[in-house]
Amino acid sequence: MIKPNLYILLLISLFITSCAQTQPNKETDSPQSTIEQDHCDNPDASISCCFANMPAQLNNIMQIVDENEPGEKLAISGRIFQKDGVTPYPNVTMYVYHTDSKGYYSKKGNETGVQKWHGHLHGWCKTDSTGYYEIRTIKPAPYPDNSMPAHIHPVIMLNPEQIFYINDFVFSDDPRVDDKYLASLTYDGGNGVVSL
Repeated sequence: MIKPNLYILLLISLFITSCAQTQPNKETDSPQSTIEQDHCDNPDASISCCFANMPAQLNNIMQIVDENEPGEKLAISGRIFQKDGVTPYPNVTMYVYHTDSKGYYSKKGNETGVQKWHGHLHGWCKTDSTGYYEIRTIKPAPYPDNSMPAHIHPVIMLNPEQIFYINDFVFSDDPRVDDKYLASLTYDGGNGVVSL
C-alpha cells in the first residue's frame, strides 16, 4: 500500500512531467525552421528571378493580356540578332513587364516571386529560328508622377549565365521621349523607341 504523502508526491511528479512534455521546443517546433524564404520575393531580387516562374513550354508569341484588360491593345514584334547584327538569334528567351493603363504595376493577387513587384502584366516568349518574337499586350501608361516615359521592361536570357536588361520599349509619340531621354541611354539592344 502507498502512503498518502508518497501518493501525492507521485501525482505531482507525473503532473510536472506531463506539463514539461507539452511545452514547445523552440529549436525544433518553430514555424521559421520549416518555412523556406523565397529569395525571388523581393523588389531587388536577382535578375534570374524574372525567369523563375516561367512556363515550361514557350513559343515566339507572348500573350500578356486577355480581351478584358483595360487599355489600348498593342502588339510589338521584332527580331533579335547576334552581335554581328545580321545573324538571327534563335531560342532567346525574353521576359517583359509593364504598368497597367493607369501607370501602376497592378496585381491580381496570385503573383509569386518577383512578379509580386512586377504585377500581373508580364510574360515570356522564345525567339523562333529567325530570331522573331511578338508581344501582345496593352500600351502601358507612364507612372502617375510622370517621371518617366511610358515603358515596357524587357529582359533577355541567352542562357542561365547570360541574363540582362535591354533598353525599355518606349513610344515615339510620348513627349518624355526627347533628346535628353535618348542621350541618357547606355544599354545594349538599340534605343527601344517604338513607333505605333
